[in-house]
Amino acid sequence: MSAQGNVPAQRPGQRAGRAIVLTFAAFVIAAAGFATGWLIGGRRTIMTAASPTRDAVAFVYEGRCADGFCQALYVGSNLRTARSLETLSGDAERADQIAWTPDGGRVGFLVNGYQLRIFDAHTGANLGAVNLVEPDGSPSTRIARGVTFSSNSAAVTFDDCPRAHSGCRPGLTALKLP
Repeated sequence: MSAQGNVPAQRPGQRAGRAIVLTFAAFVIAAAGFATGWLIGGRRTIMTAASPTRDAVAFVYEGRCADGFCQALYVGSNLRTARSLETLSGDAERADQIAWTPDGGRVGFLVNGYQLRIFDAHTGANLGAVNLVEPDGSPSTRIARGVTFSSNSAAVTFDDCPRAHSGCRPGLTALKLP
């Protein structure tokens, strides 16, 4: 018997089966790409502030976590070599502002509109936290804005503002830091 002969034409059902397999494979590849983009693409720097001496930068980095989005506070000589100072707890804590001391030795992050967390800019050591406005709920009805360290870094000035409308008043808090 000879190996020669006519090859039968492909049946229409086989073409449809291939189309279904190719469509399913394309769907799986697209879903994997979307998931990867969701995980990686969700990371971003949302706030930066250079030190007054321009030798350091502080920034807030936001990325996906188990609770949704989490923010992390960083400081360093540049964005690539910066060290993580603290990770805020999910949706319960959000950074609102970054403030530097005039000499660039310390940096403060305003969290949830009322608490200033202060760090040593060179070592990353946590130097403490102070409530600029006493919270009266979650969220607080009053928030701090425009946080500025005094020239000797012994005090912080800010605007004490209602959250929902205008009517800010000046605020001042003395600091006792190591």
